Amino acid sequence: MKAPASAPLTRRLDAMYLFERSRMRPGLVGIERLLETAGRPDRAFASVLVAGTNGKGSTAAHLDSILRAAGLRTGLYTSPHLLRFHERIRVQGREITDEALEILLERWWPRLEAQGPSFFEAATALCFDHFAASNLDIAVVEVGIGGRLDATNILSPRVSVITTISSDHHEILGHTLKRIAAEKAGIVKPGGTLVCGVRTREAKTVIAGVAAEKGAVVSWLGSAVRYTTRGLSLDGTEFQLETSSYSGRLRTNLLGKHQARNAALAALAAEKVLEGRPPVEIASAIERGIARTRWPARAELVRGEPPVLVDVAHNAEGAGALAETVGALFPDRGVAFVVALSQDKAHTEFLRRLGSVASRFYLTQFEGERATPASTLLRAAPSRHLTCEAIPSIPDALDRALAWATGTGGVVVVAGSFFLLASALPHLEARVPDAL
Repeated sequence: MKAPASAPLTRRLDAMYLFERSRMRPGLVGIERLLETAGRPDRAFASVLVAGTNGKGSTAAHLDSILRAAGLRTGLYTSPHLLRFHERIRVQGREITDEALEILLERWWPRLEAQGPSFFEAATALCFDHFAASNLDIAVVEVGIGGRLDATNILSPRVSVITTISSDHHEILGHTLKRIAAEKAGIVKPGGTLVCGVRTREAKTVIAGVAAEKGAVVSWLGSAVRYTTRGLSLDGTEFQLETSSYSGRLRTNLLGKHQARNAALAALAAEKVLEGRPPVEIASAIERGIARTRWPARAELVRGEPPVLVDVAHNAEGAGALAETVGALFPDRGVAFVVALSQDKAHTEFLRRLGSVASRFYLTQFEGERATPASTLLRAAPSRHLTCEAIPSIPDALDRALAWATGTGGVVVVAGSFFLLASALPHLEARVPDAL
């Protein structure tokens, strides 16, 4: 077990979290000014930038694992975290230590006080400084929100990746797929390389147009690489993969057809990063890297009987993928969903998609101003054909769901906001590993 964070570290992190709402500002001016105070550590390492509405973290985790299997020393930056800030910043799969983070915060605090960055700008600066000092071969960096104006877009990546485009974060990215696609395509660099898994025609058209304007080369999932899901069980997802360097059957530990897709996209991105190496070497890295990938709280089984799955799906597309996965894994068992969502999500559509496989909903809420009240979720739930209850306390909602599943032979699925999982995982006595 990790030693508890020291009091100074906890105080600094608590203070940094307060930046979240008071200093939010889209654009690269703030992060550039902040990084200038440290000599631009973002220029000290090669990178891959991963954007998209869903699948960013899973794709980044698969890619990081493949590149490590190829012998590269990697960094991985993801957001948000589940239980610990440290999860966001990893080198060789291991999250940053308390000691290293405390040193970083001590060094950076005068700069943060002087510059007044947003929370994400501050976290990104800390991460890039840590990566610069870690002698990396390459960093895999997940975009926060959007792409064009996200702080991570200060990087000049070797490869850019866009996973999917669907409706989310309307207040920041816009209300149409074309507008959202244009924001995500902002990570495409002049003369760069883009790997893209987007399927909708209008979004693909926008991305292709942006790439053409910038003289970037695009490799599309479905043409440059093909995959077919072959099997899904609680042991993982099997799929057939065909790329320029690999042909064969693979298994990822992550559950769901969408995870086969994320793994295939990661394999394509890895081929671009590893270009010039012998194909047999790249193929070996793809096979070993995908097999070793771990990524918590993505349709993850955290308890046995009754089975309890946890998933950070928090928008309609994510809910659809989760419903498909749960239906395939437990076709003959009742399913109780414990759900909490932020206010800016499409509650009705989210619950409707889960409702296709649900037996009942226990609707709850996390703490903070961003939470949707459980009573509001209850009004949005498809209650005509399902039993739905509003239970504001997350532990109480979990206990009710577990009791129902124990008595009926059912399954519990905890889904929604990262804030929900942050409360649910300790109650379920599930931990997030500090090494992947």
